[in-house]
Amino acid sequence: MNHPPVPPINWSKRLIYLACAIFFFTLAIIGMILPIVPATPFLLVTSYFLVRSFPKLNDLLLDTPYFGPILYDWEVRKGIRPIVKLQAIGTVVLGWGISILLFPIPVWALILMAVLVIVGIVFIYRVPAPREIDPKANTEAEEKEGTQPEAESHSLKPTQSPSSVAKDR
Repeated sequence: MNHPPVPPINWSKRLIYLACAIFFFTLAIIGMILPIVPATPFLLVTSYFLVRSFPKLNDLLLDTPYFGPILYDWEVRKGIRPIVKLQAIGTVVLGWGISILLFPIPVWALILMAVLVIVGIVFIYRVPAPREIDPKANTEAEEKEGTQPEAESHSLKPTQSPSSVAKDR
């Protein structure tokens, strides 16, 4: 993957970013093992720090079979797959349910937890599904050596969807 050059930052800041990336990656690994802790948000934060400090390490992370597709969907396709959303929502509800069953929680804390769970579920639900990438546009952009392809104006017929116009090109 081609990255823009890393902004000139001093090595101490890069090492702090790397330490943060390692910390959040550890939390993501814990999230893979424990059903209560979600892995995806920690992966996104890990990627954030790696891209700004050591992009080649982020490329290695993108190449992993478990983490790569999730990060690719978020970074390139700008969304989260429905199955990943379902897993995240299930994890949140399961964690909340286990907490209620195992720990004596005061009513005010139960209400606060319920509000936070609902906010979390709404946030996860509202994240869009990954958009389709037009391979032709990517090829044209690579041919222009990193420049953005020019926007073309298309008028849609009432029975056409934007995806069918993209297929016609």
